Amino acid sequence: MKSNWFKAAGVLSMAVATTVMLPGCSAGSVDEVGGEYGDDSSEEMMSVDETLELGTAEQDVMSCTNLDGTNSAMAAFAVAVAQELGRWQVGKDFVVVKSNGTTPGTSGQMETLALSSGSDASGAKGSSRCLVAGCPNINSILSWQYAQANNKIYFQGSGSVKTLLNPQALASRMVAKYREQGTCDASAADGNATLCPKEEHKLTYVSAAKGGCDTMFTFNVKRTDGTALKYPAQLKHKLRFADQTNGYIQFTPLANGDIQIDPTYGTNPDGTTTSGSCTAACTKVSTTSVAGQCCSCGGVNKVFAKATFNANTYLCQ
Repeated sequence: MKSNWFKAAGVLSMAVATTVMLPGCSAGSVDEVGGEYGDDSSEEMMSVDETLELGTAEQDVMSCTNLDGTNSAMAAFAVAVAQELGRWQVGKDFVVVKSNGTTPGTSGQMETLALSSGSDASGAKGSSRCLVAGCPNINSILSWQYAQANNKIYFQGSGSVKTLLNPQALASRMVAKYREQGTCDASAADGNATLCPKEEHKLTYVSAAKGGCDTMFTFNVKRTDGTALKYPAQLKHKLRFADQTNGYIQFTPLANGDIQIDPTYGTNPDGTTTSGSCTAACTKVSTTSVAGQCCSCGGVNKVFAKATFNANTYLCQ
């Protein structure tokens, strides 16, 4: 994925767009499994210096295809991790587990991603550091990896377009990108814009508001000691787990230390309500029941029903 560099005056912003209505994008539904999920090693990188050319943006021409719904799901996952764990350290906060592929907590040979637990030298990790009890948004998305979600999870596109998530494709891609992130983290070095940073960071949720694509989530990013990042341009490499070839990931440094992430509406709780209106979302994650509330999926009005496989996932059906 090629990057367009632009100047920003000391700001750090990042946009992850999981919606199919991005500027410069044409909405579409992709129904074949496959595609290259690897890193684009030919991508040109930059160093952080006095020019203040600090980030990447791909807002003019982007590929907005949504491979089996996995682009949307993985970008929503990046938001959930930021919101509920306060960092992107997936090598510490997640593990690969094996199951029968149908439901979690079973034995078998299918690999899926799951939250870790316990602590290490840097403190609590995985489920032991959830900023929201039980990490409901993260666990909702993790539940989508299993056959229990077959033919259930849709993402709203443009107008009547909706994209069906392939759980097996999601599990395979999440595990592959998790391992890619691990490889990057293993060779981390500060001051080299082609590598993952050693510099630790923390993400603090700030707000959610209407954005250019959908609902814009804003997080403040700093070092763990509360000071500004020294290597902000390298933070994008901590998102390899969400796939750098994912057209819905945008990294845009801004000058105030904030990052902005713009996922498909409904996939991440934003603290807003839609009382008296019909929610334009095929799938909604909520810790408060929305069962029976009006929703619109693919241009058709229906009502939300709680998914049988996850207590916080609601399906417009």
